Parts: sequence; C-alpha cells; structure tokens
Amino acid sequence: MSKIFKKILILLPVMVIGLWWLKDFYAEYYERASFKRASGFILLVLLMYGWFLIMTFRRRQNSFFEGLSLSAFYVYVFAVLTLTGYFILFKELSSQDWWDKMMFRVDKRDHVNLTLFKTMNIYPRFGKQIMGNFVMLSPLGIFLPLLYRRLRKAAAFFVVAFICFLVSAGIELLQLATSYRSADVDDLFLNTLGGAAGFIIFLLLKKIITGKSAEN
Repeated sequence: MSKIFKKILILLPVMVIGLWWLKDFYAEYYERASFKRASGFILLVLLMYGWFLIMTFRRRQNSFFEGLSLSAFYVYVFAVLTLTGYFILFKELSSQDWWDKMMFRVDKRDHVNLTLFKTMNIYPRFGKQIMGNFVMLSPLGIFLPLLYRRLRKAAAFFVVAFICFLVSAGIELLQLATSYRSADVDDLFLNTLGGAAGFIIFLLLKKIITGKSAEN
C-alpha cells in the first residue's frame, strides 16, 4: 500500500464526517449570509483541513495503530470545534457592535463566570454540566502521548496539563467572542482536570499493556 494512499485513509473519516455535517450547517447558518460571512466560514474550514493535511503528511505513521490514532484524533478535534462554536466565528465577528456586545456581556456577567467554583456549586457534581466539561478534554490527555513519544513518560504530566489548559482557555475565549454558550472559569478548571485525568489513564493503560508484554 503506497504512503499517499495510507495518508488519504487517515484523512478520510474526518473528511466524510466533516463535509457531511458542514453541508447542512452551511445551509442553516450561511446560505443566505453575506459574502463576507460565507467566505469567512469557508476560510475556517480550509484552515482546519489544511492543518489536518499538513500534520498528516509531515508525520510518519510507522504502524496501523499510529495511523488509526491520528485519524481518531482528527475526528475528535472536529467534534470539539463543532461543540464550541468555531464554525460560527466569522458570522459573529462580522456583526455590528460585536466588541461592545462582548464587553457588555463581561460587565454584566451575562453567561460569563469569572469566579472559580461558582458554577460547580450550582450544578450536581455528576450532572451533565459538570461531567460534560470534565470529559470533553479527557481524550486530549490520551491523544497527546499517543501522538508524541516525548509525552509518554509520567514526567510529562505538567506539560500535558498545561497544553490542555491552553486549549481550554482558547475554547472559553472562542465562546466569549461568539456568544456561543457561556465563558466560565469553572469550565477551564474542569477541562484541564479532565485532560490531566486522561493522561493518567494513558499511563495506567501503558503500564498494564507493557507489564503483560513483559510477562509474555
């Protein structure tokens, strides 16, 4: 099997899922929008798929599992972007008084929480709101060491946690900028905690698998 064909197979799932979902999304949000907004949406899609393409062709996939991990990672990234309002970014930013509206939300704390543990004290500990934010970046804590060998040791815990923190901060800023859902410091905390938990799960699974391999 040629290298090019292998890389196409890695990209195929996110291409099929993404284009199928984005076609309906465009029809709902952008089909009657201005050229500026529609072109902004297309740019966001191209940026995402461009990153996937560059990452795929720059990386070596030395095994079927490595290729499968990368392919699953792309589907995961796409799912997170759809859930957090990435594809409506230009639609929101091109609206009049966008900055003033965002500042008004911050001043009035309209779906904006800057007090740690405030939201966590409102919702049930194991409810959808709390667990959803905890689980959202847990896969990232697993994918990072799967994709990058240097992050596979326990000493990389704080590096992985910091990356998850940065990703979560980007998500919260995106949601603040787009008025999509809420921007919440508790979400930042839970996302980061979930990513760190995902890394611990990876270490445990690695220990179990390597231990069994050693026994055999």
